[in-house]
Amino acid sequence: MLASYVSPASVKNLALFSLTIPFAILANVFFVVGWLFTTKKLRAINSLIALVICYKLVTVVFGLNYGAKHDWERAEDRVKIMSWNVHGLGLFNKPLNKDDKKNIAQVIQDEDPDILCLPEYSLMRDGSTDKYTKRIATTNGFVDHKFNLDNTYGYHVILGTMVYSKYPLIDFKAHDLGHYIFLVQADVKLPGDKMMRLFFVHLYSFGLSDNDRDYIEQVRANQTEIKKDLGVSRTFISKFNRSWAIRANEADSISAIVSRSPYPVFICGDFNDLPGSYTYTKIRNELSDAFSEKGAGLGRTYNQIFGTLRIDHMFYDPKALEILGYKSYYNRMSDHNPVVANFKIK
Repeated sequence: MLASYVSPASVKNLALFSLTIPFAILANVFFVVGWLFTTKKLRAINSLIALVICYKLVTVVFGLNYGAKHDWERAEDRVKIMSWNVHGLGLFNKPLNKDDKKNIAQVIQDEDPDILCLPEYSLMRDGSTDKYTKRIATTNGFVDHKFNLDNTYGYHVILGTMVYSKYPLIDFKAHDLGHYIFLVQADVKLPGDKMMRLFFVHLYSFGLSDNDRDYIEQVRANQTEIKKDLGVSRTFISKFNRSWAIRANEADSISAIVSRSPYPVFICGDFNDLPGSYTYTKIRNELSDAFSEKGAGLGRTYNQIFGTLRIDHMFYDPKALEILGYKSYYNRMSDHNPVVANFKIK
């Protein structure tokens, strides 16, 4: 619980516990039930008290909306929003599949969102990918699109966050949060003349290399030596602590910027942090989480390593929007799953 509210920039190693939250919750549920089948039934109260005290963690980590109806109908007073880290449009997939860009465009066309956020969108410096960008806009009826550079991949390729919208993007700007880290902002006038301020994020990552991911898979398969595990684990912990501290500072800056908005706000993107983390809690603040309101289970959005990694989030002002539908599904063309939600404009 403390890991949700205490900045990892000020207390080292505390954020490690945010990785264990799903397992701690399940363990306590197991003991609540387990003790009831023994002669010491009152001991179930211990785990029950822990779950009650930390109920907010339970509701943000586990989606409890099993059997919920998801309304995807389009209407004048509705807005459909999609966020998808597209992993360089297939640039990092090995071997490179030239059909990935075409398939990604098809997924977007099938979903037909009104507002689309694409972190890790790649462009060629020579302009050879401009036709692809314009084709997405034309095919889906987007009237506006903006790109904000946040990284490079060699000399010829630039990476960043691409935003498409069926409403004009007003006062588009990018707040500099750190080295190649930006909070992208734009205002839109929704149907009914309702103004909303949109924020799109792609926060500092854990920086795991392909070798790091391969090693984690080996650990999961019990194919490494214990002595080697301990040494590498210390390296991972050091790397994780640094990234948690950096994201904590980014979250503090984002919270301050968002609090100054004169309009209701919507925030989405790749947070690179889990529900129950300080980053998640600080940025969400009093906003509603689309997954918590309509999702079920763990809602994994990063489709590699572990099944508990929901690091792509959608936060919205419940006084301005009412969520009608939510989904996030596996797609092999990226290491992230697309996140899609449909809202009624209040």
